[in-house]
Amino acid sequence: VSFVSGLLIRSDGIPFAGSPSEKGRLVVEKAKMDEFILIGVVRKVRGNKGDLKVESMSDFPERFSGLEEVFVRKRNSAQAVKVEIEKSEFVNNYAVMKLKGVDSYEGAAAFVGAEVLVPESGRVAPPAGTYFIDSLIGMNVKTADRGKIGVVKDVLSNLKQSMLQISRDDGSEFNLPFVNAFVRSVDVQANEITVELIEGLIPVNRTVSGENAGEN
Repeated sequence: VSFVSGLLIRSDGIPFAGSPSEKGRLVVEKAKMDEFILIGVVRKVRGNKGDLKVESMSDFPERFSGLEEVFVRKRNSAQAVKVEIEKSEFVNNYAVMKLKGVDSYEGAAAFVGAEVLVPESGRVAPPAGTYFIDSLIGMNVKTADRGKIGVVKDVLSNLKQSMLQISRDDGSEFNLPFVNAFVRSVDVQANEITVELIEGLIPVNRTVSGENAGEN
């Protein structure tokens, strides 16, 4: 079992006014959803005709080719607007994107540092056997013989092997390697992960919260 990382961005859904360009205004629309997926960050302007160079934050950079619209959120803003894309392609590890109504270096420069977002409904489906981090968090964890043993609190992915951080009803926690030896199945629709534990795994790894947490 493996997984694909995913980033979840929340917005208050309040639009900001599109900056006027030399040939008209940006096409904007109020963001009605609360959850966005970060797919890129505008790093610089390319040329003098409004092209933006975007660093991909997606596990699927090919998604940039042929994009027709995205949401953007400028630096230091909690607000997002939808913009139409005139052209978009992925070249040499970067996306080159031009927004409709942005036709000059100055107009494009206003977007440097902005986040490029898509609604969660526009997320690319991961390949079979892979999962987004945020889809695993909150899943019930069970074994075939003991039933539910906890809930996924977090996924620790900056290690040599990914770990599920599992919280139990008694307040204790333990980490479980997200590998085939322990994870038997992941059912996203049922919101549950079936695992197989080895003897002593939970007592050895668990961290007890509350009064006992600070005892020697």
